[in-house]
Amino acid sequence: MGLFDTVIFDEPKICRSCGATIDSVQTKSFSPALREYRIGDIVNGSPMLTGVIVEDLFCSSCNSVSQEVYFSIWHTLLAGVYNTAEEAEDRLLHIDRAELMDFIARHQKDAETWHVRFARLYGDLKNWYEYQRAHKTEDIADRDPRFLRIHELLEAEDPLADLIEAHRPVNPEDESELNPAD
Repeated sequence: MGLFDTVIFDEPKICRSCGATIDSVQTKSFSPALREYRIGDIVNGSPMLTGVIVEDLFCSSCNSVSQEVYFSIWHTLLAGVYNTAEEAEDRLLHIDRAELMDFIARHQKDAETWHVRFARLYGDLKNWYEYQRAHKTEDIADRDPRFLRIHELLEAEDPLADLIEAHRPVNPEDESELNPAD
């Protein structure tokens, strides 16, 4: 069967058979890594540096493959997903530096978001670990200022489960989703 990557559309496609909206397509054209790609992402394992890749568009509403979509790949960057090969090829001729800067800015923002989320999770885990060690070796006051940040977690029935829940994204599949506690 193999592994599929998923390309998520900026704007949903409409199934020609039943009129349902289709918001993504699965592909084996890239590295088999179960990754999600959006326009502006660097495609790992692209079979070409620059060009157009055709993919069948499956509609889960009517269980049909009645059309194709065309990926515009520009220097391994997913530059767009189009309904026709002509649109995809035209896109390659009109890549704009401002758009490239927007893609870079989006990726830097996403990287910063993930860094902040990791740092908060790491800090809370480290604080909880230090509390566990101190609890075994010291006589800790109920409101020890070292552990104020995680005080509510310490009072929970299962502190580790609550800590994990506090850092769970609303939608784990959506890398742009921020921690709901933010």
